[in-house]
Amino acid sequence: MEEKTVAQMRAELRDFYFKNIKPNLTSINKSRRSNSVDVYAILSFLIGFALICMLGNIKILEYDCAIIGLPFIIIGILLLFINNKGKSKRIDFSGEEAVKQKYMPEFLKIFGTQMKWSKDNVYKAINDLNVYRTLNIMNPYFILTFDDTICGTYKDVKFNILEVDTSVTSVKNLLLYLFMSPFLCGCGCFIFCFGFSFVFPLAISLGKLFNNDLFTICMILFYGLGVPLFGLFKLVTKVPFRGVLVEFEMNKNFEGHTFILERAVTSSTIKFDQAKFEEVKLEDAEFAEKYIVYSDNQVEARYVLTTAFIERFKNMKTAFKAKFIRAAFKDGKITIAIDAGRDLFQMASLDKDTDSNTFTELFDEILSVLELISVLKLNQKIGL
Repeated sequence: MEEKTVAQMRAELRDFYFKNIKPNLTSINKSRRSNSVDVYAILSFLIGFALICMLGNIKILEYDCAIIGLPFIIIGILLLFINNKGKSKRIDFSGEEAVKQKYMPEFLKIFGTQMKWSKDNVYKAINDLNVYRTLNIMNPYFILTFDDTICGTYKDVKFNILEVDTSVTSVKNLLLYLFMSPFLCGCGCFIFCFGFSFVFPLAISLGKLFNNDLFTICMILFYGLGVPLFGLFKLVTKVPFRGVLVEFEMNKNFEGHTFILERAVTSSTIKFDQAKFEEVKLEDAEFAEKYIVYSDNQVEARYVLTTAFIERFKNMKTAFKAKFIRAAFKDGKITIAIDAGRDLFQMASLDKDTDSNTFTELFDEILSVLELISVLKLNQKIGL
């Protein structure tokens, strides 16, 4: 089958937008705004509930501190009731999942007929990432979340694209981190209990000293709630990864394990068997200044890291506007980690209306990943 040109794909993108999206834009954005209200309602309810639990048995002079949480709970319940009156649906935090379930399969046909999108294989994705840990290109993480997975064949090369996030970047992710991780739940409880055991006596004493109840309440909220939350946030966002892992089958056979890391603090937490891997010294001084290569097979490392590949790899970070790019050669495949620092492949979001630019950006992001096949010449049998 003849490959489509980029011009042909862009023409199909225009047809897709005017046929499928533009007539439905009003309903898409209305649903998005409705779901945004649900997010803020749930957040308000949780804040109120947490405040009541923490302040329920505490009184400062004649004030019952638990009252502080009641307005949050009332507002949350009212928003959920009003926003979902007469509706029967599962809450979709950004409204994006419903849009993608409806339109993504058709959208991917622009690139070819052999591609599949999924958002329901969370357990498979986590298992895959446990395998990706052994590639030595992922920083340690407590829990990860993932968004989109796209797999298939493009230009006769099999690929997998997995969007990964190991940082707390949204209300949804924060709730997943706190409620699905026993370790983080334990850390959070310890931080709050430890913090409040010191904050309450100090705050009450200072409040009485200055005869100012508002000052006391503000201190409790800031030091007892704000500081512990910030500490927990920093704990789970240490050296985060937010981007994609792209896996391609290669046209070269090799048995060793070679990986490329950036020479920066972002890769300093990656641990591997120093006795097994040796640094590969390459002649390209510019590349060696920015990246470091390790391998358990020096001869094979030079076989896959040709001069042409190194030159193309150096340009990838700029092309993707990435914080860093890493790569690993193992088991006949090349896996590339691209930290873009943002949510990729969006069709809808909490804070922005969907429009034609949304789909143009989505097209460009997917195409830029797939074009790595051409950039790295993975579809040619002449090698890298």
